[in-house]
Amino acid sequence: MPVYNQIEQLPDLVAKCQQNMPASFLIIVDNGSDDGSQEVIAKSGFEFVRLDKNYGIGYALRIGAQKALERQCDTVVNIAGNGKMLPEQMSRVLEPIEQGLADYVTGSRFLKGGESPNLPLFRKVSIPMVVNTLVGLLYWVKITDTTCGYRAYKTEILRHPKIHWQETWLDHYQFEYYLYAKALKLGYRCKEVPISMIYPAAKKNYSKIKPFIGWYEMLEPWVLVALGIK
Repeated sequence: MPVYNQIEQLPDLVAKCQQNMPASFLIIVDNGSDDGSQEVIAKSGFEFVRLDKNYGIGYALRIGAQKALERQCDTVVNIAGNGKMLPEQMSRVLEPIEQGLADYVTGSRFLKGGESPNLPLFRKVSIPMVVNTLVGLLYWVKITDTTCGYRAYKTEILRHPKIHWQETWLDHYQFEYYLYAKALKLGYRCKEVPISMIYPAAKKNYSKIKPFIGWYEMLEPWVLVALGIK
């Protein structure tokens, strides 16, 4: 779970994690928080990695992936540190892998059984009509939610010789989408499951994605992998 300056949401999120998983299950990567989140993390009882500054969400997720490999885990699960994803729904993204039905699973707020209360109109329109459509055309697949960060995948994907997940260009938003794109490209079994993403009612501070730069970083891996450049 990557975290960067989420003091408003983090105490409740950590409490839910404590209720829904053993302490050994979760690693929190603190991406240089300076708003008090670091104290909450240190007292959480979960293993954590404290970075001296924000190196990017992809950098933090790659630390988690490396930790999973070092522990010889079979599966990695990513959950956001902003409180929009529910720890109690983690079994939904894990279940298809545990049942041998998938290698890579991503949550979808748009599938039947999923929800996204207070989802900003821009995302409600742009994700299905722009991002999902682009990915569908590039990979000839139907995906209902390409941008949901609630994901689970087998660690064997990280060991594939054609997946170069430790390259530094993946330090920001690229990592999540690069791994998903490579899983599709290489024929891994990919599956979506319905999940909830809870947005703040005020529709303020709901995301740290910077317009244009962040959007480019999210779309870049899909295009580069589809063209065989990466």
